[in-house]
Amino acid sequence: MKKFLELNLQKIGPHHIFVGLSCIFVLLSNVTTLSACIVLFSSAFFYISFIAGQNIFKKFDFKPFEVNYKFHEKIGLFLLLFGIFFTIMDLLWVRGVPLFDPTSRKFLSVIYTAFSHTLPLGWAIVVSSSKLSNKKIFLYSGVFASLVVLLGYRTQVVVLLLSTIFAMYYSEKIKNKLMIYSLIGLALVVFGLSFLRHFILNIGGNPILSRIDLTMSIFDLIVKNFNGNFQGVIHNAIFSSYGLIDGPKYGPRTLIANSIGVTGVTITPTIFGAVLMDFGTLGLVPYFGIFGLLMGLSNEVSKKLKGLYLGFYSIMVSYLIVGIETGILDFDVVVMYFLGVISTFYGIFRGILNAKK
Repeated sequence: MKKFLELNLQKIGPHHIFVGLSCIFVLLSNVTTLSACIVLFSSAFFYISFIAGQNIFKKFDFKPFEVNYKFHEKIGLFLLLFGIFFTIMDLLWVRGVPLFDPTSRKFLSVIYTAFSHTLPLGWAIVVSSSKLSNKKIFLYSGVFASLVVLLGYRTQVVVLLLSTIFAMYYSEKIKNKLMIYSLIGLALVVFGLSFLRHFILNIGGNPILSRIDLTMSIFDLIVKNFNGNFQGVIHNAIFSSYGLIDGPKYGPRTLIANSIGVTGVTITPTIFGAVLMDFGTLGLVPYFGIFGLLMGLSNEVSKKLKGLYLGFYSIMVSYLIVGIETGILDFDVVVMYFLGVISTFYGIFRGILNAKK
């Protein structure tokens, strides 16, 4: 009983969830032994690097400084309203509801959709900075999720709800037990949305298992045929597809689909597949090593300072979790990670200066 109570007091971290979900993806798919080993090695290396990042932070002479949570809350509200506005604009632009008419989703505005992604970030910052009751947080989260789901993207609904759960968890609004219940509820939401999509498209089979098997079969193809072949082109397309730098005009997932002979759709390569295509097996080591270190540092900063720091961290964690399937290949997501890392180092710098006063 004592050990159970001690375990219950330990924080559940994204590195635990990342490894657990990676194992589930391997177990529920028919990938080759080599592909399974690559996934398990990468997730384990991320786990170790995450802990290393936490330990590095503990060596700093860090003293939490005074945070203006009211100002952070205003920033969150602005981003939230900004995202709501562009979500509505996107629906007006397409003149339909992509949730019930999946074919209309391809007519959504790329810019409007990208801007609408500030909604989950803004809400995560509000939850991390405000003193809203849990009932109100769950209620508003349901309302915002109901709006976001109309665009037909399950990923953003998951990111919104997952970031809310993490923001509440690390701001001490909920404990392990309620967090686990919340994650189970989120899993049911994901299954429900997947089932609804299959029903609308008249597709048979288990929506979750078929999705995992498809995604992992794509990863298997990448391991066998495209190990390091693209030399950075896939990740370069994150920026070139927006015209920011020279390179492919198509997005990363479109390039991946075209590379295996599929046209007219995008393909999710897993978080491991895109890295493998660009940098090869050895490229997984620095990618997940640096990723884990940064997430470990951000974890410690967000727990100490809350507010905007925790809001960004919650979003980073959420995209990490959903990225197991989708990969981290969207420009707006990369920008959020960049801002999250900047806020982490700023928080560390301010904390070290505060300790020297």
